Amino acid sequence: MKLPIEFFLQGIDEKKIYYFSTNKLNTVVPHYFICILKEKNDSIILVCCTSDKEDKRKKRIEMLGLHTTLIWIKPDNENGLIKDTFVDCNTFFEYSIDDFKVMYETNLIEYKGEISGGHYAQVIQGLLDSPTIPTEIKELLQNK
Repeated sequence: MKLPIEFFLQGIDEKKIYYFSTNKLNTVVPHYFICILKEKNDSIILVCCTSDKEDKRKKRIEMLGLHTTLIWIKPDNENGLIKDTFVDCNTFFEYSIDDFKVMYETNLIEYKGEISGGHYAQVIQGLLDSPTIPTEIKELLQNK
């Protein structure tokens, strides 16, 4: 049973995992995204997850020595992931509440679970350590 849109939108929050496809990636395959920050202006900052062990991003991160920007999350009952998952903290995605509303109303997004506080802290640190994350995003994250 699908929840009313108001409940879904009110539930969008930090640490929550959503599953959807986006044209912001070079693939139409849906990915898991973790909400890192929900701003007062209705902007949602997310990071993307991958379970592909041969992913080019992981190889690049390791080659550059940016190990703290790649976070491993093991699947469990709380996070709803089905495979060992990696978060690339060198890229973020920004959406609005309205974007999520449209995706929900058209059945293009699913809530999957929530990461632990420990994993959330690792992702925040990874974003802060990344040389590719803009200063204005890092300033928002420093209070987390």
